[in-house]
Amino acid sequence: MSAPPGSSASGISREADQAQWAELTGKSGAPINVSPVHRLRISGPGPSALTALPNDNFPVNRARGEAILQGRWRFGHTQIETPPGHSPWGPEFPSLHFADRIHRFHWLRDVAAMGPEGEAHGRALTAAWVDAYGKWEDFAWRLSITADRLVNWLCAGPWLFARLEGEARGQMLETLGRQIRHLQFSGPEETDPVSRFRIAVALCLAGAATEDGRKVLDAGLAMLEAECAKQILPDGGHVSRNPERLAQALLDIQAVEDLMLRLGMSAPSFLTKLQPRMAAMLSFFQTADGGLLPANGGGDASDGLAKAALRPHGAINSKFSFARLSAYQRVQAEELTVYVDSGAGPERPNGGRAHAGALALTIDDGPERIITSCGSHLDLEPMLRDAARRTAAHSVLSLNGEDSAVFALDPALGVRAPEGPAQLAVRRMEEGDQYLLEGQHAGWRVRHGVIYRRRLYVAMNGARITGEDSLSRPMSDAPPAMPGGPIPYEIRFHLHPDVQVADGPDNRTVFLGLAKRQRVWRFRSEALLSVEDSRYWGSEAARKTQQLVIRGIADPGADGSQAPNRVRWALSRIEPGIQGESV
Repeated sequence: MSAPPGSSASGISREADQAQWAELTGKSGAPINVSPVHRLRISGPGPSALTALPNDNFPVNRARGEAILQGRWRFGHTQIETPPGHSPWGPEFPSLHFADRIHRFHWLRDVAAMGPEGEAHGRALTAAWVDAYGKWEDFAWRLSITADRLVNWLCAGPWLFARLEGEARGQMLETLGRQIRHLQFSGPEETDPVSRFRIAVALCLAGAATEDGRKVLDAGLAMLEAECAKQILPDGGHVSRNPERLAQALLDIQAVEDLMLRLGMSAPSFLTKLQPRMAAMLSFFQTADGGLLPANGGGDASDGLAKAALRPHGAINSKFSFARLSAYQRVQAEELTVYVDSGAGPERPNGGRAHAGALALTIDDGPERIITSCGSHLDLEPMLRDAARRTAAHSVLSLNGEDSAVFALDPALGVRAPEGPAQLAVRRMEEGDQYLLEGQHAGWRVRHGVIYRRRLYVAMNGARITGEDSLSRPMSDAPPAMPGGPIPYEIRFHLHPDVQVADGPDNRTVFLGLAKRQRVWRFRSEALLSVEDSRYWGSEAARKTQQLVIRGIADPGADGSQAPNRVRWALSRIEPGIQGESV
């Protein structure tokens, strides 16, 4: 089950794995070092009793639950196998990422979904974890991991704790109390906003669920209110600009409010007031297939996350087309949906998972996704999550292989966060029978002296999109010295894995097939077009896919009005009997 000494299952050395983990996860990924006094302070008895326990409103991954029952554990591309009936605790895990994911216990609900056998196995796995790690372990007791694990244990309470008796129950409750005290005493020291939010939720649920937990509940509510004020924007979006993170936060808030109300407590007004505008913004991000726009570190919610978060709010259909503070544009033209990322990197310290995808677009035809980004997912290895942050992983232009934003170290988090791009602006108009989205930014102006502009014309009948991408030197700037000469660029259009690609009549045209409704779209560029391999990481399982790539060489002194600094392209739905058309 374990990797050979000195190596990991990913094929890199243990030392290289540790170095890569430290670089890509920063302070929140580092083992937590506490004093003997702290460990003594958090020791002691568990809760005297458990009252009502929170409902688990997160979606279930039944395939993972079934695999774990059979002894197969997989996170990202790393997998281990255990003999039937055995736990994975003990041997060294194949990577720090694998250890991080398994210690959080997100998988517990998946195992329980397998029925009585799954619940029994889940209890045995949890009891075995208590035996192995229940007192302390520097990596497994990191604050963010402890918060996730505590929430997942409490949500599993009706079947996890109720069937435990005697010494096993006593040890479980003792470990539960130790984790609560650990978060209560050390939680305020956490610097990562996502972790702080989850710590606050864990304290709220633990305080409400334990008979003698009023002080813990009060501390959790105070922390949660402060984090909501910092992280939930006035328009209802999340400050990270991550739609999936918004859905998770909404589910957490719902769980806290629901538990308090079931216990006959008065829930703070901020919990109630936040939810309608969070739900409205989540509806804005919800795609026709019930998922979410994969952006800024979030996935496509194909597991049902968005549906679960919106379920208590009934039928919501957000009519607005521009999220000003969350900084996204949405065009709805009949069944065609177009999103444009119109925002720069979030302010520190909220950009640790953000992407350099300014002016990137996604295009859906009803419930079928056509053009997207590479996406991201928390089970992805940190190296792949980092790759997904780059401009080239989005459907937008990248210049000279460089990102449109500059990734700079955020000292508070210990990880790189995107800054810029500068002078980012997007405007929207209606012209006759089409919508116009026009955006520009100066992300490469300092480095190469050019401004990037993107124009999108979307037909109101949803049958055609015409695009224009250009690079130009501002008229106010002095003529370039051109020390490096012309600048190479690529315009990428990442295709969803379900899209079928067929060659067109020339090297500027391809046909894109959508299998569910047997629709065909034609993509045509005025420049040479290539079809290349890509990856889609927006769902739980990474998938192979393809991308359309237009390459060119830009003149750093040109005005962007003509080739090679300007490229026009068109995406048109093919109807029976309609012949070819020009860009």
